[in-house]
Amino acid sequence: MMKIIGGKWGGRTLNAPKGTQTRPTLAITRKAVFDICQFEVANAEVLDLFAGSGAMGIEALSRGASHATFVDKSNEAIRCIRENLQALNAIDSATIIQAEAMSALKKLADRKKTFSLIYIDPPYEELPKSSSRAAIITFLDNSSLISTGGLVFIEESAPELLPSQLPPLQSLAHVNSRSFSKSVLHQYRKKN
Repeated sequence: MMKIIGGKWGGRTLNAPKGTQTRPTLAITRKAVFDICQFEVANAEVLDLFAGSGAMGIEALSRGASHATFVDKSNEAIRCIRENLQALNAIDSATIIQAEAMSALKKLADRKKTFSLIYIDPPYEELPKSSSRAAIITFLDNSSLISTGGLVFIEESAPELLPSQLPPLQSLAHVNSRSFSKSVLHQYRKKN
């Protein structure tokens, strides 16, 4: 069980998917993300990629985001996200997509979707090259999925590697990288 940290549902509990395929984002990391973007969440369109329990997108909705899109390929994660949203009467503020991450990003881009906040928390184990952190950031850099000034957060296991693995980015600027326990959180912002 996890708790929502802030906003209108602060203190409410969320279910986490059963099994070991997902790793819930630590409360300290969730708090850090929303401390950073606290003035940008209201009315935001949010994308929670590799959503797991949906905690990041639900936290954004709790703090005033207008809509959250949840993407995960796991049946158990999708079931859990739906249950958590239904328990909060928030299903109308959400879109749930069961798909592999890169496939979902391409479909969202084809539909001309735009997000002002994207949170990416893939499994720490090795991902297929087509869905690696570097591939995802590169795709986002070349797409119109992020609104001007929008934020992208991506989590990986420590030590920090991602910024050094990327080709030069055109539309995304690396803001910083912060360490939390066994993970590193990278922050990017879409240039004007």
